[in-house]
Amino acid sequence: MAPISKLTLPVILAWLALGRLGADPAQEPAPTVSTAASEAYPPVSCSGTNAGIVAEVVQMAEDARDRLGPILQLGPTWRFPVHVRVVLPDDPLVNTALQEAVEVTASGNTMSVDVVVPAGDPDAHNFIERQFVTEMVWEKYFAKVQAFDTHTRLDTIPLWLTEGLREWLDDDPEHNREGIVRRAVQGGRAPTLDEVTSWTTLSDDKLLGLWQRAFCFYLVDSLTKQGAKRDDFQRWLGTISGPDTQTAVYLFPTEAGWQRQLAEATARGRDIVYSWDETAAELAAAEAIELPAKKDSEARICTLDTVENFPRDDAMKKAVQEKITALTALELRAHPSWTPILALYRFGLTALLGDKSPEHAIALLHEARARRVAEMANHQALVDYANWFDVTHDYRAGTTHFRSYFSTAQQLERGETDPNHPNPIRDNLLQVESRL
Repeated sequence: MAPISKLTLPVILAWLALGRLGADPAQEPAPTVSTAASEAYPPVSCSGTNAGIVAEVVQMAEDARDRLGPILQLGPTWRFPVHVRVVLPDDPLVNTALQEAVEVTASGNTMSVDVVVPAGDPDAHNFIERQFVTEMVWEKYFAKVQAFDTHTRLDTIPLWLTEGLREWLDDDPEHNREGIVRRAVQGGRAPTLDEVTSWTTLSDDKLLGLWQRAFCFYLVDSLTKQGAKRDDFQRWLGTISGPDTQTAVYLFPTEAGWQRQLAEATARGRDIVYSWDETAAELAAAEAIELPAKKDSEARICTLDTVENFPRDDAMKKAVQEKITALTALELRAHPSWTPILALYRFGLTALLGDKSPEHAIALLHEARARRVAEMANHQALVDYANWFDVTHDYRAGTTHFRSYFSTAQQLERGETDPNHPNPIRDNLLQVESRL
């Protein structure tokens, strides 16, 4: 079996001891390994010392095939076998398998994919899922390729396609990915179609990596909508196999079409869930409680944080009950960061209506207030980080974004550190100082 020379994923051959590759029994005692193959898709298998985790990985493969098979127009059979070794603390590889690794080997008209991943890897789910998606895309790309050799290139698959399909597999009920796109569009920082399709790697920076994945998802999601768009996408997929993929270009969306898709981001997902800022605004608008009275002059206004100080008469109880209903509706659509805070407010108000002693209700309301203050402070810290990130990372390589800023900043830094640097502003200041 000859390894393919061009890989897009890290390859660590020293410790890829997967079932069929085999560890040296003289050096390491073999653990009790649970091995499972998918009943629906036998070429996919997993091994490890925990049967539950092994079964979960196999289920991930089945789910990925079931969901992406129709989109990619693939049948039920995996062309290229995939084996995953999940390394747990009692595995002989635990001291050597310190990071994710993939080996792809070719034999005749097929390839096999061997994957090692430490169970404690925080990105393990995405990494394993990414291998299943990549294998399915390879089936499409190499549909007309009947023989593999050392010249076969695997890096022809665009990042936006594999990562967009992987993101598409995972549920996102809060529509956070559309929210990222929407905020970028509103801030004038959304990438062009050319930028998205030219990405070759995901950034190691978590913020930028999340930003990239959101736009990969948004592009794939836009292309795979039911109807004419999906028909065009499937025709495009049918033309990409082989050495010349230029015939598929005309099916790809234009920049104008991409901009129209981005324009829709301001509306997508809003009917389902609010963003963080929208939830904060809705809570601020809903926190006032009007306590009616027989006379207008006796009407009282309180807030969620001061309602505990008012007498619990019938008017107050009616107003609080209405506020509980309003907070429940907001909680159903709130950003996840706000959900526990809204729940505390709701529990506190409910306790205020039912408890003879208000201490429990007051404690809940105080905790809600404290968490609200902490959430606001934490969000501000995230905003500060995002602002810092914007002005220190030129994520649009080859564009003029922030280029002027960097040029000016660099000139000033050189002028401050080098007295002989030809800086006209510094020269003028020195002349003024010499006269004084």
